[in-house]
Amino acid sequence: GTVGSSSSLISGAGASYALVATTDSKSGRDAVDIYDTTNKIVGFHVLLSPGHRALRAVGVASSPAVDGRNLIRGGRSSAIVMTSGGSIVTLTEKVTPDKVALLVQKNLYSAAISIAFSDPAFYRPEDITALYRRYAEHLYRKGDFAAAMDQYILTIGSLESSHVIFRYLDAPKIPLLVKYLEALRAQGLASSVHNELLRTCYLKLNDPESAGKIILTASSNRDEATPLLRDSSGSHTISISRNLLACADNPSEMLAAICSFEAPETVQALVAHGPILARSLPRETAGVVIALCDGTYSPTALADAAAGRPATKEDGDNAPACEKYPISLFANSFIENPKLLRLILSHCRRNECVLTPMLRRTLLELTVDEWNAAK
Repeated sequence: GTVGSSSSLISGAGASYALVATTDSKSGRDAVDIYDTTNKIVGFHVLLSPGHRALRAVGVASSPAVDGRNLIRGGRSSAIVMTSGGSIVTLTEKVTPDKVALLVQKNLYSAAISIAFSDPAFYRPEDITALYRRYAEHLYRKGDFAAAMDQYILTIGSLESSHVIFRYLDAPKIPLLVKYLEALRAQGLASSVHNELLRTCYLKLNDPESAGKIILTASSNRDEATPLLRDSSGSHTISISRNLLACADNPSEMLAAICSFEAPETVQALVAHGPILARSLPRETAGVVIALCDGTYSPTALADAAAGRPATKEDGDNAPACEKYPISLFANSFIENPKLLRLILSHCRRNECVLTPMLRRTLLELTVDEWNAAK
């Protein structure tokens, strides 16, 4: 007969499970579900073969391995279900890294992080921070910038602050950038250049009172103890961020500022702001992207061209002006302009730039679409 609400409780690696056998109301077949009661997710679901009824369900848990007071590895659970058809279904709990990888694959980051936290034998604090970053990147790609910032704040002290700052420089995101910079200050990790950027943000938001409270002098011995590191990376990057923030409302000025950077900073800025610039200045943005992809990008050459001066590159000098960057970094910026995306991809293919299989297929599809439209 039916096992209605028959259940067993199992304890596994940092979690407790409820094994429940029920009858599926739609198919009339018996179903077996395993609920992770600690992390509040369904860990497993299966319908038994037609005609098979769950007679009994039993859960078994192995003991965790412990060395003194330190947990080496959590215990793993197994479930055994006996059916009326004479078969025995055996289920074994996955190890924590496999569970986390599966949840990340399904974009269930909250559950993945909770499970990783529950098993310190496998996941150190830096591993948890890496999951926070992946969650933040996922939310940012979805356009949920506020939720992404909540996750980015949890990476403070691990993830380079410039990575976050670059992504939140356009005008609508400035309140979220303020939230991040204030979190840096609260944790004692804000340098004088962070403070200056925060002050600029408050002025952008027409909040001179808050801006006046920001002290622009170096506020910790750590700043003074690492001047070379901060001058060579942190201060330079945040100075660039301030320049972009100053022209956040003017795409032309922002693109001009980006074109004055060296190639690595230009790439970072275009990855963060490419969609906005490509929407307002599609051809100009495409020109910069093409130059980065085929290795001809040079801020000096762009300045010479803008001023009408002849190129300074000597004849016969075929060395690339910069590293060749993959078009996959910038392709998403041109999704709304398929014709321009086809031209960029065609240029990259002719110049033997790196094209992923997906982008090669995209180029073919866009080309066929244009041919069909021309008929």
